[in-house]
Amino acid sequence: MAASSRRSTDAADLFRSSPAVGLSYSPFAERIVANDPACVDYVEVPFEQLIHTPGVLALGERVPLVLHCASLSIAGNAPPSPALVEQLTGFIGSTRTPWLGEHLAYVRADGVWREIAEHPALIGPESPGGQPFNVGYTVSPQLSEPVLDRVLERVRAWTRRFDVPVLLENGPIYFEMPGSTMSQFDFIRALCGRSDDVRLLLDLAHLAITCENLHVDPHDALSRLPVDRVVEVHLSGISRESDVTWDDHSDGAPPIVFALLEQLLDAASPRAITLEYNWDNDFPADVLMRDCRRVRDLVAARASH
Repeated sequence: MAASSRRSTDAADLFRSSPAVGLSYSPFAERIVANDPACVDYVEVPFEQLIHTPGVLALGERVPLVLHCASLSIAGNAPPSPALVEQLTGFIGSTRTPWLGEHLAYVRADGVWREIAEHPALIGPESPGGQPFNVGYTVSPQLSEPVLDRVLERVRAWTRRFDVPVLLENGPIYFEMPGSTMSQFDFIRALCGRSDDVRLLLDLAHLAITCENLHVDPHDALSRLPVDRVVEVHLSGISRESDVTWDDHSDGAPPIVFALLEQLLDAASPRAITLEYNWDNDFPADVLMRDCRRVRDLVAARASH
């Protein structure tokens, strides 16, 4: 059997069984797959990475790939360009991804406040005038009814367009968004309550960060989420600076993240658990191995109950 056919068959079986354990792409992930292929079951690759280095697709001959994205602006008011959508559609096919993870975020603005959104200090002197301003994938949208309706419409549309499930990932919240009428957790509950199309990528580090910054109990917040909709889970590090808790993919997941994973596995059966250790090309391999074993042990313990 050809390598590509064998890998396609492996991937089909992989995500139908107990949660697979994967790693976000980086040169570090390339080395892990080459040197210790049994360590991880798959590699999650950012769409934006593939745009600049499409050769990363070759990794799919050795390990299944899952495609992640930070470009659709699911909650924003400016859609992606047709060219970007065509690129994304092509990579969905070439990676054979079982789903597309995308951030519940406001990525692009329409540039109506041009003296701010198009200032050269923000977009650079070479950026073409009139283009939507990219505000970054971690920016939480206003959590309100109009935005909720927009997100539902976009999820349905992109799911039909790509013919794979689109998983919504909770982003880290560093402050309460002006104009919000509900918490992020209530917003996600409302999304799932109004449509069977909504599936989740639950980032447990983001959940812990949000709760610490907003002084909410993370275990209580997790208990309020529709965990039966969780398809994939992200684990990563957390850092603290100037009394704010931040996302940090250059460190291993802290105890609170693993405690939340235990709670989640007691209540749900996600199909994939991804270690997002992708900000340090020299990430300690022993930390990755330790955390992979810990995740697999937690999964096995829940399966034996």
